Amino acid sequence: MELGYDPLWDERGELRRGCTVREALAWLTKFGGHTAGESVCINGVRYKIGRLLYGPERPAVADKPISWVCDGYYRQLNFSV
Repeated sequence: MELGYDPLWDERGELRRGCTVREALAWLTKFGGHTAGESVCINGVRYKIGRLLYGPERPAVADKPISWVCDGYYRQLNFSV
């Protein structure tokens, strides 16, 4: 992935269809200032970013396409899939 390509947002600033949670988190940890030790909330359930990216028992939600995203309080990422 390169910095010029954002898998989450398109050129118009709209959510890019088909972007999975794992793709978005990989880009955000590489270029967006988030770390694998931070938590993210997906459909109301908290996960560590590292578990979604690298965990041996990665939850299936990591490979689902995102339907909504919000950067909440204290930079807490919130996704709906």
